Amino acid sequence: MTSPSFAFVPRNISKGGKQQGTCAHVPSSESSHSLKPTPAIERKSAYPGSSGSDKGKQKVSEPPAKPVYNEKDISVLAVLAFSDYALWLDSDLRRKTEESLQGEEQDAGFLPLSYLMRRAFGRENLGQDYMPTEANVVKAIRAYAGDVLEVRMLVSAPSASGWYPSWKPERGSVGGYEVRRKDWTTLLDNATREFTRGQWDDRTIYMENIPAQYHTIPGIIRFAQGLLSHSSCLVPIQNVILPPHHLDKAEDRPKCKGFALVTLGNAELCRMFLESWPWTRLFQPESDDFDLAEGNLDTKEASKFGFRTLPKARWDKLNEEYLAYRQKLISELADANEPPDISPDSDVRDVVDDVLEDTPAPPRNVTTMYSPYPFGCLVFARNLHLETNKTTLRALFCTAFESSLVDPAGIDYVDFNKGMDSCYLRLASPEHGRVLVDRFSSHPVVQSHGLDGIGKTPEASQKAIATEIIEGKKEEVYWEKVPEKVRRQAVEKAVKALNGKQSSTSVHTAPEHSEESRPRKKRNRG
Repeated sequence: MTSPSFAFVPRNISKGGKQQGTCAHVPSSESSHSLKPTPAIERKSAYPGSSGSDKGKQKVSEPPAKPVYNEKDISVLAVLAFSDYALWLDSDLRRKTEESLQGEEQDAGFLPLSYLMRRAFGRENLGQDYMPTEANVVKAIRAYAGDVLEVRMLVSAPSASGWYPSWKPERGSVGGYEVRRKDWTTLLDNATREFTRGQWDDRTIYMENIPAQYHTIPGIIRFAQGLLSHSSCLVPIQNVILPPHHLDKAEDRPKCKGFALVTLGNAELCRMFLESWPWTRLFQPESDDFDLAEGNLDTKEASKFGFRTLPKARWDKLNEEYLAYRQKLISELADANEPPDISPDSDVRDVVDDVLEDTPAPPRNVTTMYSPYPFGCLVFARNLHLETNKTTLRALFCTAFESSLVDPAGIDYVDFNKGMDSCYLRLASPEHGRVLVDRFSSHPVVQSHGLDGIGKTPEASQKAIATEIIEGKKEEVYWEKVPEKVRRQAVEKAVKALNGKQSSTSVHTAPEHSEESRPRKKRNRG
């Protein structure tokens, strides 16, 4: 009895097979012979970091930032880069084409394929890693655009001196393929060479509600060509413009949001689209005399998404109306936020002025029990002696309250670090801050030594102690670093001082609530 034969699979290969099994679909070896090879160009290095051989759990790969086109899309972009509109718009392409037409018949009209590739994929802002190879472009042109473009391979690369100066880096990237249009003999006699911008605009239509699967420039061209059954024009789509957002930067790659401006090969194609897919279409178009494909997938998708078209001239007018309406709304919102302009009579104005003169200005910030910190109770002092200490500074600044009506124990805390020539003073009330600043402004003093708690008149070469009340953002930032419990005590003390409810006993015993006078915890020496 023979045992069933099992294929021996090495461990390394079996692991690789499991990882391959995570793909969406892997055809078997038997069915692969009957399947038509896909035209998509597979490039392993197209998206770095997305290899399927990563260890551990495989994470869902993010969508690539740059597209990799299949052969049909590559051929569409190559034809678009060599269209009549491209020759009219690109002066460098037009000049090089005219120069090449002056050569011998077997070489007339040919341009380096690499030069055309830069024109074709430059508008897509593709990096070098995402650019298809010349061999892939040649394969795509021969498969899908052989009736429009002609490609040939040179045994030796053409001389770069005729195309680029010796000092330019593009000189070594000419390549060994050349391309020209099949109708190169009539290029110089083409009427579009003398077109104006207005004539091209007459051949441009606005397309809206483009199906989601066609939201790329090659996709829009394939979709538009799919709606045409046949056309005598070799290149029915001459150009595609994706209108940018008003916040987009100049270097941003344009993104399709379901609408585009499409330039067609002739006025007849414009008429076909505008009449078969009008702006106010109420029913699905049926078979008619126009060369629009009926019953195919593109037509069904267009009807499903509500595809419609509009002449560019009409779109420009609607765009101007929209911008004017948008500016009107912005102006109305700005006017609504402005206070009304009321012009009272002269008698009323005089009465109002008299009332305002007698009314004192309200304080900007009044401390309440719900305030995050006491407003106006922080003073910054500088030009102190470098060898002073907190006790000396408290005695020095308390001298400002000796000849005033405020409580002499108004300094709640001296925020000072040794070796510094500045400090912060937390005061019991805003009135203490104003009295202290006024005192040191009218009677400037300096410390003669580090333990000088009285001060003396400064000499000409000495800087007097300067004080200022900290307000606004600086005050907010400082109090944010103070513990919440200390801030609450400071707010309560300031509110009591403002309301005049703080008795002399509570005022004199205030230092026992300050940070400096807290009893130190005994250290357990066990």
